Amino acid sequence: MSIQTYFLGGVSPSGFRSKFINQIKKPGFYTYILKGGPGTGKSTLMKKAAEALSHDRLSIFYCSSDTSSLDAVIDEDKKIIIVDGTAPHVFEALYPGASQEIINLGEFWNGNKLKASGDAIRYCSDENSRYHKRTRCCIEASSAVNSDIYSIAEESLNRKKLDSYTERLLKKLIPKSKEKKNGKIEFRQLSAFTADHYMTMPVSGDYSVYFVKDDLFAGSDIFLKKLTDSFTSSGYDVIVSEFNILPIPSFEHIIVPELGLVFLSGNFFNKLEPGTAGIINFSRFYEKEKLSEKKQRISFDKKASLELSAEAALSLRTALRIHDELEKFYIDAIDFKKLNSMTDRFIKSL
Repeated sequence: MSIQTYFLGGVSPSGFRSKFINQIKKPGFYTYILKGGPGTGKSTLMKKAAEALSHDRLSIFYCSSDTSSLDAVIDEDKKIIIVDGTAPHVFEALYPGASQEIINLGEFWNGNKLKASGDAIRYCSDENSRYHKRTRCCIEASSAVNSDIYSIAEESLNRKKLDSYTERLLKKLIPKSKEKKNGKIEFRQLSAFTADHYMTMPVSGDYSVYFVKDDLFAGSDIFLKKLTDSFTSSGYDVIVSEFNILPIPSFEHIIVPELGLVFLSGNFFNKLEPGTAGIINFSRFYEKEKLSEKKQRISFDKKASLELSAEAALSLRTALRIHDELEKFYIDAIDFKKLNSMTDRFIKSL
């Protein structure tokens, strides 16, 4: 049994950002796309499926808006994907019946009950959307000051020193006997912004972990991209997790499964701690004189970014409370006997 957890995606300056569609498009995989309103059993179905398939290698994807809920499950051995296909991550069957199919959980609700609660449902839905919009506005503002930090850091980076260190490290990490072929990049979110601020999933398995300590974003991004290019050009696949709290997402973490390597970056925003990992302190790769000139500006940006993200988390928590109220109307209208019967048949078919 092997289980790795991720987020399906997360809030960003441009709204919900996810690259999960790339998983659905992977050759050889068959995807079940769950449709239905809140409280119709999508997450529960996926939890039951994950439990039934737990003897296989699984990738489990959590919802960043509600970390108690699942958004997707991938059985890497059976090449099966089960995913929530409703907003904000809307997915449709690209090749119906051949590579994907829709499972409509909405067929088990009592439409008359929902119509009777129509005014309350519309009010909760609109309020939920309003708080999600406020969350995005705060994240957009936080992203703008993070971007300013990135720009200052990029101008202050001693690239020659960083490149020299990177080359020395790669010589230690990449075996010379690897057959020459190009590796692949796969994007999966280890970190995301949640109602409890920023969260990072643990990496399961036997890995050598390097902790890249960089409060200024730019150096770690450039470093991880350089590593990724070198690993893939040497024939190794790389899993990349992006930092979405920037206008243009940067590389935040990478995993090289075949080499048993993990690089995690930690900064003032994600508050990630190194634990027992080996630390690469990026302060040595920045020109101290240049950073000193912008010290007050960087300090202001960091404070503003954290205050804005705190407001975003508060709005997201409020949206979640409203969503919980919205779910009650649908739960009250669901025929759980029929839903559970369908769920059992579906899981047996897997």
